[in-house]
Amino acid sequence: MTWTSDNPMLSGNFAPVLEELTLEELPVSAGAIPTALDGAYFRNGPNPAFEPLSYTYPYDGDGMVHGVYLQGGKAGYRNRFVETRGLLAERRAGRALYGGVTTPWLTRADLLGPEDDPPPFKNGAFIHVFEQGGKLIAPYEAAPAYALTWDLETLGIWCAGGERPLAMSPHSRRSPITGDRFALAYSADSPEIALHRIDREGLLVETLRTALEHPTMLHDFVLTERFAVVLAGPVIFDLKAAERGGGLIQWRPEIGTKILIWPLDGSPLRRLEAEPFFVFHLANGFEDRGRILLDYVRHPSLRFGVEDAEPSEGPRLHRMEIDLSSGVLKDRRLSERPTEFPRANETFESQATRYTYSAALTGDEQGPAGTFHAVMRVDGESGEECCRDVGSPIGEPVFVPNPTKSGEDQGYLALFRYDPDRHASDFLLLDARDIEADPVAVIELPCRVPQGLHGSWVPRAACQA
Repeated sequence: MTWTSDNPMLSGNFAPVLEELTLEELPVSAGAIPTALDGAYFRNGPNPAFEPLSYTYPYDGDGMVHGVYLQGGKAGYRNRFVETRGLLAERRAGRALYGGVTTPWLTRADLLGPEDDPPPFKNGAFIHVFEQGGKLIAPYEAAPAYALTWDLETLGIWCAGGERPLAMSPHSRRSPITGDRFALAYSADSPEIALHRIDREGLLVETLRTALEHPTMLHDFVLTERFAVVLAGPVIFDLKAAERGGGLIQWRPEIGTKILIWPLDGSPLRRLEAEPFFVFHLANGFEDRGRILLDYVRHPSLRFGVEDAEPSEGPRLHRMEIDLSSGVLKDRRLSERPTEFPRANETFESQATRYTYSAALTGDEQGPAGTFHAVMRVDGESGEECCRDVGSPIGEPVFVPNPTKSGEDQGYLALFRYDPDRHASDFLLLDARDIEADPVAVIELPCRVPQGLHGSWVPRAACQA
């Protein structure tokens, strides 16, 4: 690193790493890697390659994907930048050219070519990484995603078999029955939203469209067997306010939260209304006896550029029930712990699930945004809760199915843990059925994996068929 920052979101384990490594075999310091696991855990996150002109975590930066490859009881590691158009333009200039989402920066036009991201923002492709059609896909927020190989080499902007880049939100949902992936798309300058269906080969099949009252941030949604369900909180884009020097993203509680129940067969969608709250992430959704059940993390509010914002309670795990005949909503809190990054076993996505796994805090202690030190498992039926304090900052726990067994909780949780004593990271595998037990395996990395965002477990066969 040739620069440092006093921004807490660019310091400590949030500081970016610039070196791209390929490590063939990593030491296992505890436990053993299950020999049946044959695939890779990939995780993306914002990792600025150059000292930023403006930086707001987790909305700015350059994508860097970290991969831990498991085969035959051994582990390897590889990390690579997502070589976006914006990053390539900054590499040519030798410095940052773009501003951040809350502080736009108009750079000199002569430093950007017609193929580069137009100012004031760049597409960092750093929020998630998943597999579709044999490629790894790295999306940004409301923008085209980038395609990568199994070895993390950037292939370019993903067009899903079409001629144009496919704009999408960072969180998409794949039907385990058909293999089709559904992706939501929205825009900062239009209230129109779209739902793309992409087949298992990675080809766009169809796009359904509707509109909200305002351009709205729609970070995530869930899929059931018959519906896409969107919880549209009152977080809207206001271009006129941004032109006057205000915040581009505004919290408008008077709008309330809109709930869209969007039939996948193209039938007219249904709209329900609820009190104002915001949702970044949902674990899963499914239909049960005339109801839709959603497990999600609920934020009482979300503030961007609002100087008089009052502190609010942190995010908590909830379950919502929607009665499809009456439209009546019921909502209950599943845990009192502050939490985020909820995940379920994606083998059961859109089908009935009991268990949600997430990163959590053991109390109300405050730390930098996105910092958690515990793993939580909650049973949405019984209310039973287990929590394991890992003792140092961790990332999102991702479910890895056990290929030799069936059952919703038969598998492992994969995550990175920061070791401040080594100033390096460990890769952990926990038993999803007993997260409080000793780790199944602890794999030491000689390098640091910065705090990041989302990732996926990808079987080797999916990308190397």
